[in-house]
Amino acid sequence: MKKLFTTIIGLAASAMSFAQVSIGVEAGAAYGSMSQYINGANRNATGQVGYKAGVNVNIPLGSDSRFHIQPGVLYRGLQGSESSYYKQSATGSGAPTYESDFRKYVINQVQVPVLFVYKSGDPEYDQNHFFVGVGPSFSYNVGGRIHQIYKNALNGNERTRDNNDPIAIGKGNYKDVAPLNIDAALILGYEFKSGFYTKAYGQYGLVNIHPMADSRNQFTTFEAGISFGFFFKKFQKYKY
Repeated sequence: MKKLFTTIIGLAASAMSFAQVSIGVEAGAAYGSMSQYINGANRNATGQVGYKAGVNVNIPLGSDSRFHIQPGVLYRGLQGSESSYYKQSATGSGAPTYESDFRKYVINQVQVPVLFVYKSGDPEYDQNHFFVGVGPSFSYNVGGRIHQIYKNALNGNERTRDNNDPIAIGKGNYKDVAPLNIDAALILGYEFKSGFYTKAYGQYGLVNIHPMADSRNQFTTFEAGISFGFFFKKFQKYKY
């Protein structure tokens, strides 16, 4: 990963040495989900709607190039999912027993996408244009909450544990979610001469962020949404 960051920084520095840079703001709605595979059981998890906002930087790779690098820093709110699990069985003596487990994870992240973008049209004279981009997005979980309602019963005696607590970020026992994720991201959008743009995006998590990550415990994320933004510094001759 260190080598990857070094390469990205080198490309950005090279581009900035001969091309103007545009800095912009962006905000939008996002739908995300996180799979819940816990103790060998696959939960039927549902996602939730959240939001995303932050800043982007557009760096052309040359004065006449249609290719660009777009790093950014964005805050992602309300990532996660909720699920319910139920199991009914009996003891060796035939006494009925069951357990149920409801879990809702709400995770807040700082995301750092580094996208390689292609913009259509003539780089010098084109005004409005489509763009498409791909690249990695690095996500760091910074907070959130977990709500768990666990019930079990034996011979009609039911016990309930209801916890709604700040999420514990880290790896190992007594943690709820690992801190770092890496997504594969794809964007498609349209940019106007004025600097306004809109884009749709999707990204899929490549890292198992369960705190006890193994073959029996797996959390993977998915996210899609639409954003609107504005680049403050537009070019004169070079429209991008």
